[in-house]
Amino acid sequence: MSTDKIQKVDVAIIGAGWYGLVAARTYLRLQPTANVLIIDSDNTVGGVWSKDRLYPNLVAQVRLGLFNYSDTPMRPNGGDPKDPRVTGDMIHNYLQKYAEDHDLLRRIRFNTFVTDAKQIPGGWRLSFRGTNDQVEAAKLMVATGVTSIPYMPKLEDSDGKIPIIHSRDLGAAFEELQNDSIKEVIVVGAAKSAYDAVYLLLRMGKKVTWVIRKEGGGPLSILPFKILNTVNAIAFASTRLMTHLSPSILNTEGPMYWLLQRTGVGRWCVGRFWDFLNYVSGVHAGYTAGDHVAELKPEIDRQGVFWAHSGLGVVTLPDFWSTLHSPNLTVLRDVVESTQDRTVTLKSGAQLNVDYIIMCTGWGDHFALFDPEHKAKIGLPAYEGHPVSPISEDGVNWDYYDELADKLLNERLPFLAKGPNLVYPKSLDPKQQKKWRLYRRAIPLSLAQKNDRSLAILGQIHTVQTPLVSEVQTLWAILYLLGEIDLPDVDTMAMEVALWNAWTRKRYLNQGQKFPYSLYDFLPYIDSVFSDLGINSRRKSNVVSELLSPYHPHDFDGFVDEYLERRAKAQKSNTNGITNGHVPNGKKTNGVSINGKATNGHSATVRSVNGHAN
Repeated sequence: MSTDKIQKVDVAIIGAGWYGLVAARTYLRLQPTANVLIIDSDNTVGGVWSKDRLYPNLVAQVRLGLFNYSDTPMRPNGGDPKDPRVTGDMIHNYLQKYAEDHDLLRRIRFNTFVTDAKQIPGGWRLSFRGTNDQVEAAKLMVATGVTSIPYMPKLEDSDGKIPIIHSRDLGAAFEELQNDSIKEVIVVGAAKSAYDAVYLLLRMGKKVTWVIRKEGGGPLSILPFKILNTVNAIAFASTRLMTHLSPSILNTEGPMYWLLQRTGVGRWCVGRFWDFLNYVSGVHAGYTAGDHVAELKPEIDRQGVFWAHSGLGVVTLPDFWSTLHSPNLTVLRDVVESTQDRTVTLKSGAQLNVDYIIMCTGWGDHFALFDPEHKAKIGLPAYEGHPVSPISEDGVNWDYYDELADKLLNERLPFLAKGPNLVYPKSLDPKQQKKWRLYRRAIPLSLAQKNDRSLAILGQIHTVQTPLVSEVQTLWAILYLLGEIDLPDVDTMAMEVALWNAWTRKRYLNQGQKFPYSLYDFLPYIDSVFSDLGINSRRKSNVVSELLSPYHPHDFDGFVDEYLERRAKAQKSNTNGITNGHVPNGKKTNGVSINGKATNGHSATVRSVNGHAN
């Protein structure tokens, strides 16, 4: 291939959503002369909030002020400060303006799908769909998220006469769906996107049959926007009190932890809190109203909004549940098997005449750009049909660490030791879990061990405050890529990774089994990252506010400047062993095992009590 087909850059960032945009801006703040390229398969910025994926009534599950970058407030809907909604259009416009304000658009290569990423001497080589062009980058940041590749189940005998789309394409199909000839629509699946699609269709006057398979995770739990019409659900989830009511492996120190998680009385109180919240949510939904909405009750015997076994939603539209109680909705626990002409046949044998099918069936392999060998090397979960060896390329005996992590987790967070009963039990076998072997949810352990600072995987942590977490994680990851922070020894990193995987599986059950779920736990994650950077993560003015006042993104405004100021002072004083711009905290050994025990399953660092280095 001729060299004019190869573009060489300092940094390639795959994805132009929350993580990709702030990663580019942050990298350029630290390295203003860097040649940064952003690559995205859509034709606008936004990722899941890109222009083509928007449709009316698409609203984020948060209130205004909780879903933006820390230094960039979001304008209220229609300029009305009393309107708490955060609409899809608002988010897209916000990200578009952010890209414009920071001169990022000229760096974005739109409509470009990365088909292959391979490590080469000196960096990574990217190949693309439909072109022979390639990009070679010294450093690669993958910010594709987990909602970029739709999964579409194959139907038997489909002749194409019934239009079938994935929920990802609902925005693009919205105009078509408004056609009066489309009267009967099937929605398949029980993800949050299915609830949104059903609501939209009912509001459009369609008759909807909602098909949810029995053996899956079932309907998700949904919190009301305000608890008892008083306390905003996501705002309360953004308090430090919630970090103690939601047991987290990143929060296992201090008096509140010991009171609520290590005493029987404390755990009883925690259980009653979640029982109350679950009861309020059920009453708000109207599961006992005697109609089809009873089929949407989460299939779990207790505390569904805590375990989030099938995911968690938040009602942000006042007529959401009243719309779902409409007689135009039918809920069937079945499976769509085939289509012929305008007839759909279900697994039960029932047949339905429909005009359209919307598949809300989840997502495919969003890391398909890496082949199985690269996935194993990086520490990404294999997709279907590719088993992973328990002994990784770096020699870490993951079976040992996973087993030890399960035992330690039960000791430190006994509330999670015995999970709930499920109507359709799902295997929570650790060997079947999709595991991300990423330190701090971003850095491949095998590469870190070799001090190979060429790759960061961003966005593999699902929380209620995506924009804020994206800022914090990308700063940490970029500083790692630039060699400005060191890492603990391999033993400590392996234990941190194993504890995280064990915790998310036991804490969030089926969701934690499949994804790096951390819904209620963004503050402990920020605490751990800020600790690495030497920044204070406790930003409130007093103890009471620190415990009870919700954390908003603006509470962390200026944290990048704080780090840069600290770094400048450290470089100027050149004390405490600081060399080459590093800002050590006395806990690091550059990611190289000093005892060799990571390879034989005997760790000298398992004494850490909170999932990160002591």
